[in-house]
Parts: sequence; C-alpha cells; structure tokens
Amino acid sequence: MNATRHELPAPAFLTSGKVGEAERAAATDAVHEALAGTRERVRSVRVTLSVVEDPSLPRPALAQAVVEIDGRRLRAQAAAPDLAEAIDLMRRRLSVRTAHLRAG
Repeated sequence: MNATRHELPAPAFLTSGKVGEAERAAATDAVHEALAGTRERVRSVRVTLSVVEDPSLPRPALAQAVVEIDGRRLRAQAAAPDLAEAIDLMRRRLSVRTAHLRAG
C-alpha cells in the first residue's frame, strides 16, 4: 500500500423511508469511488439516504454525503426521481468537490 494512501472510514448512515441494504452498499461504493484519488486523511463520512413516499414530488429521493478530510468538510447532495439516480448524482458532485480540494 502506498504510504500516502489512507484507509477510508466506514460511512455512518442516516436513512428514512424505503432504503435497503442494496442502496446503502451503492452509496458506500459511490463515496469510495469519489474519494479514490484523495491522498489526504479522510476523518469521517456521513451519508443520508431518504425516500419520501409522495407521488406529487418530482424528486422524492435524496442522497447526501458529508466528508471530513484533514479538517475540511465537503458536502454533496442530490435529489432525483429514484434513489439510484440520486446516489449517482451525489457521487459525481462529491468527485468534483474532491478534485477541487486536490487542485487547491
């Protein structure tokens, strides 16, 4: 293992609505993928997954990740028609924020 790479902590989850183990696993994978190039130490990862059972809402699924990296907090959030899409959008946004952190 490269000396500059650090083990990522397991995400702490907060869920509401119909959120299963598959969605939790997908969110964990998404966060790990977004943080893959991070050389700084990731101190904590919190993930919120929520689904509101209201057919009148255009985007009832929410995925949010809050990551603490060497004292800095990165937050990525996305709402979508379904949880899989919200998780993918969250992953993309977290990847962008992580890239900005590396560049800055």
